[in-house]
Amino acid sequence: MLKTPRTKKIIDSSKKRDLSNVSKVPDEASPPKQAKDRSLKAHNILSPSRLIDRLRINEIGSDSDDANKDKDLLFQRNKYQNARCILNSGETKKLPGREEQLEELKQFFREHLENKRSGSLYVSGQPGTGKTACLSLLLHSPEFALSLQPVYINCTSIASIGGIYKKLSAELKLKPKGRTEHDNITAIQYHIQNSKEMLLIVLDEIDQLCSSKQSILYTIFEWPSLRNARLLLVGIANSLDLTERTLTRLNARCELKPKHIHFPPYTKQQIVEIFKSRLEEAEVLDIFPPVAIGLLAAKVSAVSGDVRRALDIGRRAVEIAEQQKKAGNKEVNLQKLVMETEGNVENLCKDILKPVQVTHVAAVVNKVYSASQSLQEDIEQSFPLQQKIMLCSLMLMLRNQRNKDITIGRLHEVYRRVCNKRNIHSLDQAEFVGLVDLVQTRGILHIINKKEPRFGKVQLSWDEEEVTAALCDKQLIASILDDTASLNK
Repeated sequence: MLKTPRTKKIIDSSKKRDLSNVSKVPDEASPPKQAKDRSLKAHNILSPSRLIDRLRINEIGSDSDDANKDKDLLFQRNKYQNARCILNSGETKKLPGREEQLEELKQFFREHLENKRSGSLYVSGQPGTGKTACLSLLLHSPEFALSLQPVYINCTSIASIGGIYKKLSAELKLKPKGRTEHDNITAIQYHIQNSKEMLLIVLDEIDQLCSSKQSILYTIFEWPSLRNARLLLVGIANSLDLTERTLTRLNARCELKPKHIHFPPYTKQQIVEIFKSRLEEAEVLDIFPPVAIGLLAAKVSAVSGDVRRALDIGRRAVEIAEQQKKAGNKEVNLQKLVMETEGNVENLCKDILKPVQVTHVAAVVNKVYSASQSLQEDIEQSFPLQQKIMLCSLMLMLRNQRNKDITIGRLHEVYRRVCNKRNIHSLDQAEFVGLVDLVQTRGILHIINKKEPRFGKVQLSWDEEEVTAALCDKQLIASILDDTASLNK
């Protein structure tokens, strides 16, 4: 149809009217509705987003019991996320297996706070044994949070060992007269002697401050003995005998000798308890079956007893289980999902939930440790080489020494000589104590007087014939038992 000037004028004015109306729409108004795709509605099929809306509508409109039930269903769908979150090593509200160490720490702080007396403490233990976690949990408790002014420094963050004084001055918010090391020391000592409240200085990884003459460590550990000082000094490191080996001058003066608390590696049962405690707290215990937790705990306790490593492995195993669940969900037919009745939604969620499998844990463990031993060998409780050498060294001493009171420190000396002769890397004393603790959990050894780990006496609970049969390495046993030269200094 041809447009006459009159028709064209009417159309143009109509367009202008529409535009003017749009421009006057207030900002709060909703945008115009779009045309709906009725193809799904015609076939009585809902999109996934509409299914979620249905759950939300039911939750709002139902009774309180039904609302809680739907809430539980939604929570269940996030169980993997909750499990990963609770297995984070930073979650330290509860510390199963460290009750004894926590009590010792409490007694130390209570005694010095009640008497307003300075003191020093050395905390030793391998990584992942709960040293820093226990201290942090204690200092955040109401009993000590208001009584202490804590300063925490990780010594690995300091560029040079002399920089510890500058770092301490900054943390204590002091203003030294100059920038030299002496100026910082003077300011710190003045603050310690004139503080009205008890100060707490925590130096993690304190072995990083070791030097040829140990002047820095001596200076720091002598601060609690300053006149009118109100200071609690806590040093944390892996080495079992750091203060006795490198700070011999402190041992000569009782008022300077720090109290020593040792954190042994976690045992299998303790790691199992930690996992169960955390998973129960988040109501996700069904994600991790007991057999999977047991396998994980057995492997980690046999290698290092590092609970942080155990938690890392647990999180990774949960991720694998979740990925496999998601892969399975993609195969679910949408039509079948919609046809499920309201009463079967709960059963459907339970069907989709897939817990961690033993194969998931085994895969992560073997990847983390690059294990040379097969999983079957681990299950059969085979002995690692270091444990074999330690047991053979113990039998060597029992056979050839009149004095059967064998301390862990003396056993470590013989073990180290045996390793050196065979060009095998030997563990340091702190690691060796953990090794002995691990073997004790198998019931082969018994340790007496564990208050000072280095002086604990080691006794063989099995007969030599039983130990020899369990080690399954006659050549190694024979060579070590004949090596009487390793007994001499």
